Amino acid sequence: MNKQFLRGLTMGVLSVMGLSCASANVSQTQWLDQEKQTIANTSTQLLEQARNYQQQIESYCAKPSSEALLTSQRLWQQNYLAYLPLQSSALGPLVDLKLNWAISYWPDKKDTTGRKVKAALSNAPMPLSDTHSNLRVQEYLLFESLSDQQRCSLLPGAVSRYVSATEQVSSGLQSAELEKLKVEQLRSDVLNSYRLQTSIMLRKYRAMYSAKHSRLRPYQGEAWRANISAQLLAEQLSLLQARYQQGLAPFLASEDSKLAKQVSEQFAALIPLMPSQEPSDEKAKLAVWQQAEPHLAKLDSLFANQIPQALSIELGFNNNDGD
Repeated sequence: MNKQFLRGLTMGVLSVMGLSCASANVSQTQWLDQEKQTIANTSTQLLEQARNYQQQIESYCAKPSSEALLTSQRLWQQNYLAYLPLQSSALGPLVDLKLNWAISYWPDKKDTTGRKVKAALSNAPMPLSDTHSNLRVQEYLLFESLSDQQRCSLLPGAVSRYVSATEQVSSGLQSAELEKLKVEQLRSDVLNSYRLQTSIMLRKYRAMYSAKHSRLRPYQGEAWRANISAQLLAEQLSLLQARYQQGLAPFLASEDSKLAKQVSEQFAALIPLMPSQEPSDEKAKLAVWQQAEPHLAKLDSLFANQIPQALSIELGFNNNDGD
């Protein structure tokens, strides 16, 4: 899948999220209302993508063909992109780490995903669990060299369990559900969702690039079987930038305009530096990965430290911190 295609998918996600240029000097209530709308729209988009994807998998397995497989792979990619704005956010039902795993299990240093699928396809098969029926398991089934029969022995069930997980996420992230939270809890959870996003992006980056050993590690990427790990990471950063500009930036500017500008500038400086080539690409340049890493670390620090301090919001600890 090329970068232009992923960019088109990103713009589609942004459209559903309802992102546009926002005016500054908004109240905390306005900020939280905007965030609730964005979160609800994003979770609805994920569920819609999941259901369309499930229909395609059923169609492919009913009548396998190369064209149907390619379409299935494309819809898998759309689902992963739709999930990225919520990944590791710990919002609502996503505070449950197992629910995150039911959508995408990462990091996976020992390739648990691969071992689970191989066992399920063996002569003495072991059924896939709910937390190992996720998008990364489906990536294996869609992108590895398997027969249609092998793929379809597991895909329908895995996708069905994945759709159930997205239904749980969507129902728990609608505005009416978020309204039930106390304001103090809501603002902490929303701001923490930004911080957890930058944290996981930095972890992804450092999984693929080792500064200590000055080398790239392609098989630690999030979607290395589909060969789009670096591209997904760049798109996730763009999605977070758009959310920040629409939601948090105007409110932060009313409290600390200098810091709000610094964060915007950090996003703007980092995005062009993000590697566009996969770490497995023979043309991938280590210097490119070396250049972007400290800028991403700085962005993470802003969301972990300066922004919470400026807004007097304490960030809670949870299972998705990865600390």
